[in-house]
Amino acid sequence: MDDKIRSIVIVGGGTAGWMTATYLWKALAKTVKITLVESRTTPKIGVGEATVPNLQPVFFDFLGIPEEEWMRRCNASFKGAVKFVNWRTTPQGGKTHFYHPFGIIPNRGGVPLTHYWLKNFKEGKTAEPVDYSCFAEPRLLDANLAPRAAEGDRAYRYAWHFDAHLVAAYLCELGVGWGVNHVVDDIEHVVMASDGAIEAVTTTASGPLAADLFIDCTGFRGLLINKALAEPFLDMSDHLFCDSAVACPQAVSEEHEQRHGIEPYTTSTAMRHGWCWKTPMLGRVGTGYVYSSKFVSRDEATSEFLQHWGLPENTNLNQIKFRVGRNRRTWVKNCVSIGLSSCFLEPLESTGIYFIYAAIFQLVKHFPDRSFDPVLIDAFNRKIETMFDDSRDFVQAHFLSTERDDTPFWRANRHELKLSDNIKHKLAQYDAGLPVNMPLTDEDTYYTAFDVEFDNYWTNGSYYAILAGMGRRPKRVLPLLQHRKDFVKQAEPLFADVINRANDLAASLPSHYDLLKSLHGR
Repeated sequence: MDDKIRSIVIVGGGTAGWMTATYLWKALAKTVKITLVESRTTPKIGVGEATVPNLQPVFFDFLGIPEEEWMRRCNASFKGAVKFVNWRTTPQGGKTHFYHPFGIIPNRGGVPLTHYWLKNFKEGKTAEPVDYSCFAEPRLLDANLAPRAAEGDRAYRYAWHFDAHLVAAYLCELGVGWGVNHVVDDIEHVVMASDGAIEAVTTTASGPLAADLFIDCTGFRGLLINKALAEPFLDMSDHLFCDSAVACPQAVSEEHEQRHGIEPYTTSTAMRHGWCWKTPMLGRVGTGYVYSSKFVSRDEATSEFLQHWGLPENTNLNQIKFRVGRNRRTWVKNCVSIGLSSCFLEPLESTGIYFIYAAIFQLVKHFPDRSFDPVLIDAFNRKIETMFDDSRDFVQAHFLSTERDDTPFWRANRHELKLSDNIKHKLAQYDAGLPVNMPLTDEDTYYTAFDVEFDNYWTNGSYYAILAGMGRRPKRVLPLLQHRKDFVKQAEPLFADVINRANDLAASLPSHYDLLKSLHGR
């Protein structure tokens, strides 16, 4: 008996819907009818403007789309790190900021360079912060240099900034051209089958749309997964306090870009009740203030945001209320939730789009037939749960480690956050001098083995960049290094190699502004 899935209905467009539609169209080799229903009236959130580095190999390479092609269509720029400003109160090495770069740090004897840095720091042999000691990127980022040569060769590992509305429009055009059925209509009713699964969705003008598999991309509404199937959403606002944002794009003149350049990184600036993002692109920057409504009113947060950027009170703003947490189960019966309908973390480490294509990737790996084997569904749900909870704990590490205690918001983050056993264990490992989440050592493997890194995306270098960057250094050096002086001696040249590599690249790389101008043909 042929029991294969023959039809899929995706409810909701935007980035999540169209990433799902195009990826499934490719992955299922055009053997399934895919219909995407996009509302006429529901506005899109559309503020997700930053990504993590595996977007190209996992998503766009899979679609067969070269980096430069989609970047031109989506006004994309490069992102080599997140730069944190005002998150700590005491300078380190004369610097008041720190970076979370995406590079992979070297190791000696199976011990990451960060641990040799800690030994030197505690012995007074260096005052240089961990990011500038163990990564070449910070010196290049300070100079606003591009992460790749004009010819296309990568100099250091990077992600991207882009206009999320342009990405959705581009993928819509692509998907419709490939054969995805695009229905612009509103859902009036969800028709349930006798076994509790979804039988169809009824639209205002197009009537009922039946399918074997439904994908919920309806954002925070959770129209199918939460409302129709009544799957509970696990609120985690006690783990992360920020639950609101005020945002707007700002135009940037060519004269300003020529004079000051374009930063190849996201900036996160700590504010009184949260933090502000800045995502630079050619001709514009994305800006927003992520804050906690428990500690500040919407009007006060908006005023603080406008003052921070020197914007007039009549600026057109996007006010957003979001839920932090995940569904108890991402996949229920014949419905899979993807994007904001599945889970959401505040955007400090740009996980929103990552969660979308990670879920699509796992859906294809666990793709069902019409029997909807519970073993497949349970395995998928465990993957998503692990991915989300691990990312939540990493983002939480930013807040619980800050030195700031100047407002009730920051004091609460230091003392009142609910901590999972997972983050408690990782912090204990870190404080004891042990590596946390060891990275893969071969960069090519790191780019392609997505399933390996899926369960352990945030590496030891990530935790060190954030925790040591905040001023939280391990209490002791890895005890092994007391016995292996040969490892210590072999590691010393690596610190000079970091600086030499940065200097060599600085002499050859174009500015981020020049590369973007060339890439976009302006």
